[in-house]
Amino acid sequence: MAGAYIRGVGLSCALGEDAESCVSAMQRMQVRAVRLRLDEFDEPLQMPYYRIPDRSELFDAGRFERLLPPVAHAAVVQAGLTPEEIHRLPMFIGSSCFSIGLSESRYASALVQQPETAIPMPLCGYQDIAVILQRTLGCKGDTYTYNTACTSSANALLAALRMIELGWYRHALVVGAELANRTTLAGFSGLQVVAETLQPFDAARKGLLMGEGIGAVVLSAETDSANRLRVIGGASNCDTWSVTTANTDGNSVAKVLNQALHQIRVQPQQVRGIKAHGTATPAGDTAEALGLRQVFPSLPPVSVLKPYLGHTLGACCVNELILYAGALLYGFLPATPGFETPDPALGVQPITTPEPAPDGHYLLNHFGFGGNNTVLALEKIAP
Repeated sequence: MAGAYIRGVGLSCALGEDAESCVSAMQRMQVRAVRLRLDEFDEPLQMPYYRIPDRSELFDAGRFERLLPPVAHAAVVQAGLTPEEIHRLPMFIGSSCFSIGLSESRYASALVQQPETAIPMPLCGYQDIAVILQRTLGCKGDTYTYNTACTSSANALLAALRMIELGWYRHALVVGAELANRTTLAGFSGLQVVAETLQPFDAARKGLLMGEGIGAVVLSAETDSANRLRVIGGASNCDTWSVTTANTDGNSVAKVLNQALHQIRVQPQQVRGIKAHGTATPAGDTAEALGLRQVFPSLPPVSVLKPYLGHTLGACCVNELILYAGALLYGFLPATPGFETPDPALGVQPITTPEPAPDGHYLLNHFGFGGNNTVLALEKIAP
């Protein structure tokens, strides 16, 4: 069981603009959703939203250029990489929106200047995030981009892990990045899955709340006595039951959970905790809950992190991995705000107060549109 150690992290989300303050805010069960009103549509949109508290205009096309570099720089500095290692550092980037916000800005400008030739989505810059990071960090290594909906950064991290285990790289920078854009907000509102409050696995759940976040993790084949967290494996599958969710009978979720456990050679009863995907949508929570119950006769403590930072879509794996990993190092399993009334049809009750986090194995669930399912396995190593 080779795996890869978490050597450095950086995070900017609704909880704060650095990883340590974000974990501390989560421990205090701090929730910071703001109210959005978008008047430019024929039917104005209003919804709660978890935004990064950077005090800039939400749809400013230059936010990626400002917010992304400090997050990646924090991860690289914490990892203690040498200049030569940074120069060769490969990047694995997961996002579902990439530069849609910039594309919207260019379209708006074109509508004013030459409306007859304006193209609604003039660019789809899958490489833009990598270019910003290469310019900022001085990296010249390989770059890989992943767009598998809400599992994007989970699959990016899984790919980085595999390549490190194969000996292709000694270190890898994995980035999950998602910033607000009108297209995504309008799209999810049109699907009628956006709620006023986030209640994962609750009998009264009505839908998700969206958010933005940028996270960066340096994975390494090498460790020292300070590195107590290791990503040890995972699995990914895809079912075609629905355009928007995994099969609600839980079978495909159970299958990917079993694949992950088999890959790391761990029995269900050995799992110390689970970070659930927990979108709080009726179908999503049903698929995840029934899948969990097929695999675990008795569930370990379940935590849901979206009540703290919203659903950050393609970036949610890296963002939530950093929060969950930080909690493990602090010695606690995160509580789940918003859960009050158990749903007997689900049989999953997230913990509502923090619990001790022992050494051992943990699973992190991620499920996306199109039935793309990815589970990662994390180990907290005894000192």
